[in-house]
Amino acid sequence: MKYKLNTARDVDVDGYGDDVAYILNLPYGFRFYDDLVHVRGYDTMQDLRVSAKKDVIACDCKECTSYKGLS
Repeated sequence: MKYKLNTARDVDVDGYGDDVAYILNLPYGFRFYDDLVHVRGYDTMQDLRVSAKKDVIACDCKECTSYKGLS
């Protein structure tokens, strides 16, 4: 299963003007490869997009595997 970024569903924007941060909330079944976390913040949308392509892997943690929406 490969993660595909859906900005409307998975990205929250925090702040305004020059002080904006982007938060990637991964859906059930995915996590970041270097830590067992499902949420990470970024300074730019470009950094978020790059990370979504290279840093996200399938997750088999208890929370993800017990989520009934996964098939």
